[in-house]
Amino acid sequence: QMSTAQTEIDSLKKQLKETVAQANTDALTGLNNRRFFESIYNQFIQQDGAVEASLVMMDIDKFKVFNDTHGHLMGDQVLKLVGKLLKTECKEPIVPVRFGGEEFALLCLGVDLKKANEIAEKLRVKLSRIALSNKRTGEKISPVTASFGVAFTKKLELLSELIERADKALYQAKEKGRNCVQVAL
Repeated sequence: QMSTAQTEIDSLKKQLKETVAQANTDALTGLNNRRFFESIYNQFIQQDGAVEASLVMMDIDKFKVFNDTHGHLMGDQVLKLVGKLLKTECKEPIVPVRFGGEEFALLCLGVDLKKANEIAEKLRVKLSRIALSNKRTGEKISPVTASFGVAFTKKLELLSELIERADKALYQAKEKGRNCVQVAL
């Protein structure tokens, strides 16, 4: 009976671990989600006290128009492509997440503003150079671009304030004509 009970406990632990992983992962892109992003940030604060981190907010330019023009299935392919790009390009200590919709975030733990800006610019250029086509029709599609907002943590700043500043910089990038990186003040 003890052996059977231990086997059952081990199975339940494995199921719990899988369930937690699923709850923290965006099913479409395979990236971590906003829930995971918030928990990682909070763990980082508790461990290190004084937070030194940058946040890069990324939003695919004119994504609604893209979906309306090419369909939601192609839109999903673009989201998957962005997820793959972020997984490939963002190594520790950078944590890429799907923030929601067509918006992504990079939590750059221990990364200064200058380096985070460089990371955003590199991603911006790489994304804009990816050739797209509709596999069903063979139609070539204009490259997808994204706008970026970058912010560095201020002393005693809440996560919501950091997000707000990065998001404000992101909207400034969009106002400047999109497909660019804007640093928050």
